[in-house]
Amino acid sequence: GNLLNLFNKKTRSSEISSSSEDHENDSGLDIDHSASSGEFHRLPKDSIGSDLIKTIQNIGISVGRGRAQIIQNFKSNEIKLGENIDDTTCSIHSKDTNNDESTSSLENMKLNNDGFFPNIVHGSKGSSVMLSCNYIELKTDENKGVYHYEVRFLPAIDSVHLRNKYLNEHMDKIGGTKTFDGTSLYLPILLENQMTVFFSKTMDMEVEIRILFKKKEPFKNCLHLYNILFDRIMKTLNYVRFDRKQFDPSRPKIIPLAKLEVWPGYVTAVDELEGGLMLCCDVSHRILCQRTVLEMLIDIYQQNVNSYQERAKKTLIGNIVLTRYNNRTYKISDVCFDQSPQSIFHTKSGPTSYLQYYKKYHNINIKDINQPLLLSIKKTRGTPEDTDNIEFRLIPELCYLTGLREEVRSDNRLMREIATYTRVSPNQRKLALDKFYENVSNTPAAREILDRWGLALVRNYNNLKGRQLDSEQIYFAKKVVSAGQNAEFSKEAVKNEILEAIHLKNWIIIHFKTDLRAAISLLDNMKQCCRSLGINISKPTIISLDHDRIDAFIDALRRNIAMETQIVVCICPNNRDDRYSAIKKICCSELPVPSQVINAKTLCNEAKNRSIVQKVILQMNCKMGGSLWTVKIPFKNVMICGIDSYHDPSNRGNSVAAFVASLNASYTQWYSKAVVQTKSEEIVNGLTSSFEAALQIYKKRNGCLPDGVIIYRDGVGDGQLSTCSRYEIPQFASVCGSRIKITFIVVQKRINTRIFSGNANQFDNPLPGTLVDKHITRAHMYDFFLVSQLVRQGTVSPTHFVVLQDDAKYGPDIIQKLSYKLCFLYYNWAGTVRIPACCMYAHKLAYLIGQSIQRNVADSLSEKLFYL
Repeated sequence: GNLLNLFNKKTRSSEISSSSEDHENDSGLDIDHSASSGEFHRLPKDSIGSDLIKTIQNIGISVGRGRAQIIQNFKSNEIKLGENIDDTTCSIHSKDTNNDESTSSLENMKLNNDGFFPNIVHGSKGSSVMLSCNYIELKTDENKGVYHYEVRFLPAIDSVHLRNKYLNEHMDKIGGTKTFDGTSLYLPILLENQMTVFFSKTMDMEVEIRILFKKKEPFKNCLHLYNILFDRIMKTLNYVRFDRKQFDPSRPKIIPLAKLEVWPGYVTAVDELEGGLMLCCDVSHRILCQRTVLEMLIDIYQQNVNSYQERAKKTLIGNIVLTRYNNRTYKISDVCFDQSPQSIFHTKSGPTSYLQYYKKYHNINIKDINQPLLLSIKKTRGTPEDTDNIEFRLIPELCYLTGLREEVRSDNRLMREIATYTRVSPNQRKLALDKFYENVSNTPAAREILDRWGLALVRNYNNLKGRQLDSEQIYFAKKVVSAGQNAEFSKEAVKNEILEAIHLKNWIIIHFKTDLRAAISLLDNMKQCCRSLGINISKPTIISLDHDRIDAFIDALRRNIAMETQIVVCICPNNRDDRYSAIKKICCSELPVPSQVINAKTLCNEAKNRSIVQKVILQMNCKMGGSLWTVKIPFKNVMICGIDSYHDPSNRGNSVAAFVASLNASYTQWYSKAVVQTKSEEIVNGLTSSFEAALQIYKKRNGCLPDGVIIYRDGVGDGQLSTCSRYEIPQFASVCGSRIKITFIVVQKRINTRIFSGNANQFDNPLPGTLVDKHITRAHMYDFFLVSQLVRQGTVSPTHFVVLQDDAKYGPDIIQKLSYKLCFLYYNWAGTVRIPACCMYAHKLAYLIGQSIQRNVADSLSEKLFYL
């Protein structure tokens, strides 16, 4: 609340403000040119803002949230106004580009702060469809906005606190709403005069305050302020903030089976879109455990006393807890078993214990005085040093876990019950959107917040024009089938001969002795299913283990894997991450060979056994280098790449970046490489070596280098787009030079945009192939939304594509159609996936390395892609 001073009470003050036309045309702010007491100066427009960049740069603030972040956003935008467009162009294109190509690029594209923006960003292919979305338009009052003023004090006042105090004395004269950092003042109204002078009296002197109008800020500079306003609105509606989402604690839905409760809520974000200033509002849910963390610690202790501390840390570290006494959330960084509520810590008033602190400030009596403490470390923005981090010690007795724990996720019955509350249909989302609109409109305090800054919600989210792409043709070895409107061909995939079959001649099955029945069932079903798929299968080497131990599987792998082994199938009695990781480490790093891990329980289901084995056969064929199907992509000599990253959720392990590149014209074979990075690092450093290796193998396979490279980059948020454009694209450009043209597309799947089909009374999910590239797309980006999946339960989530560079000038129609076609080529699913197959492969590879291997295996994974 102290960061953004929006609601100051009106106070009485002494104010002298008069105007005069007879003063010289200077800034009126410097001490040397100060006017006599009570004068007001009207300045010509040419002098206003002449030193804006210099003034903004002299503002000293610490970057964080709220007001400081707003000022920082204004600063960065002022800096960019002074940059040369040619410098921006050079940072995107390769150094080897000649002058003629650079001139042509400048003529055919526009460049803004976000990067590439050509003249044509809207496609035309496909049939027109009417859609709806979850965006509410924000109407702005022409007489209001965000107006930037510069404030000077005479005599000079060093203290920001005193500057705020003196300015607050005149709040009734400047509208009652402001944000002020000591030098720059932002108001929702335009003051009557270009410069206003106020006077504040102190005990021993009179302070002169000069306020000079600089300019009206554009929408894109004010988005952070508008988002903070909606945070304030949610507070007036008594919502609780979890991360960037707001939840209603007054309407929990109880799940007694697991002692859980579900909090409904919203996630909101304001942005400047092609259709104007809009608010994205989507439904969200938060799972909260009704048991305290202390109760969970007691259960862990009773289950295993010897490994209590180790198991407690493994269970809790990385999870989010809620403290109900203040409704705040914290991420657990460690469990301090050497501390308790009796421990002493220092405050401004002196040393005190946690027992005394909670009794004094929260009136809470802690019952268990010997329980350990939870450590939560909050990293300060802009200060990577650990010394600047803020540490919180929490009492387990007062903490409740949020989110879904691993044991909850593994309980299918419980997950189905939770899904009845969290899986929201399109109709329910539209009702929730209407409810949000009515709550804000009918709450005086919320409406007042918007009115003060000249904002108003407009309900017109039912008019959205989109396009429906044509159905795709799926090419098998001897047959072509249509995917249809639903983009599904699972039945055709298991009864048609696959595109490129790898015959099973030398392979191994390893199983525990009690799973002999499962192994026999697998082998019998494989012999029956392989005939229709065009795969010949020979008798495998079957190894039965006497002991269900990890070392038994490892020894069996080491003894039996040979150079001619095509694939190893391990049938495990249950799901265990440590066993799975051990198998993958051997088969990916120590003795590189394709591997397939199967749970024995899935093979014992007689009703589904045949369909399960069919999918296993398809996966095995892919891992050995085969291909299942393809779609027609009429490119000649173009390589398609995919990039994604994995981050350890506990923040203890290194990040992993995966790079995948196509090797043939049908885009069915892929080269892959993983790069291990530092913790939480998203931007990839090792792209140059990975890309060079992919180009060498492509040349070896095809006899020449590709003419163009299309790169799909997954995992980059809005805040990292400019960094990605400046840092990752030049890595490719340095390798390609001027001959190979680069098209770079960012894929964003964790978005809150939702698209609906239907009329005002009945809404449904749009069909696969639905495109939106107008109205709700970014005002200054080359982007589009694509619905590629068929979703029958809940609401489909579209994928957001942002084109950061297109040297080949394919245009929106080709890029949009290609993005949809690539969603058919993920061989783990006979249909479409949400993102292009190259990104999905990169995602699987990054997670395989990050979760199961993580040790010296990046270089051993090449040319073939290993599925989980």
